Amino acid sequence: MSAWLPCPYAADYPFDAARVRAQWARLHAPDAEPLPEDEAVLQAWALFHGGQFEAAEAAGLAAGWAGVPVANRAAAAYAALLEPHEKPRMDLYQRIHARARAHAAQRPREASAWYWQGCALWRYAQDIHIARALAQGIGSQVRGALETALELAPAHALAHAALGGFHAQVIDKVGPLVAAMTYGANASAALAHLRQAQRLAPDSAAVLLDFAAALIMLDSQAHLAEATRLQEQAAQVQARDAAERLWVELARTSLLL
Repeated sequence: MSAWLPCPYAADYPFDAARVRAQWARLHAPDAEPLPEDEAVLQAWALFHGGQFEAAEAAGLAAGWAGVPVANRAAAAYAALLEPHEKPRMDLYQRIHARARAHAAQRPREASAWYWQGCALWRYAQDIHIARALAQGIGSQVRGALETALELAPAHALAHAALGGFHAQVIDKVGPLVAAMTYGANASAALAHLRQAQRLAPDSAAVLLDFAAALIMLDSQAHLAEATRLQEQAAQVQARDAAERLWVELARTSLLL
């Protein structure tokens, strides 16, 4: 894979390890990631929050298993928000998924290992076509990984948002009856997870956008007003870091609704 494109907002968010440590609770409200003890891991997170995604991935991997969560989050942010081409994006999601599986095998009590398994696999499924992915059994793997993440970290807002979005998208693609009978997906579970994500991280642009998109998939007419409000709210978020700034700008320019 060629060099990653730069984040256009990196210069606006200077971070070092000390600043990341001081702001950890606010920066990581959406993912419930525990504050790392290793200074090298904190420095990798500083690179991530400052928008240096490629360097953050490399620094996270160099720090061992404790750095895998930041490596995966950096790669996922780049894939979702900056990578313009499908093939490199799919390669990144496969890479994240493989690392997360190895991470879970080594540290099965760490929620991030399961979250990134489910999240990366589902993003990959969206690129290869949802119906095809479901036929391959990916749906059950995604749901199982995200549910495990939430068992380990019930306050993981991004995992709630991802699981709610999974339920909504399966319903949208195969219909509510097949979704419920075959994949255990239903609208009430989708809304419960999405609303919990919003309660846990009410000022996360990523959570708000995921919520808005899921509402449209569930019932665009019934939920249009709420989805529009959520997208407008995401567009007004005061971004915590460079990664969130990308989500805010997406909300401002998106044709989601």
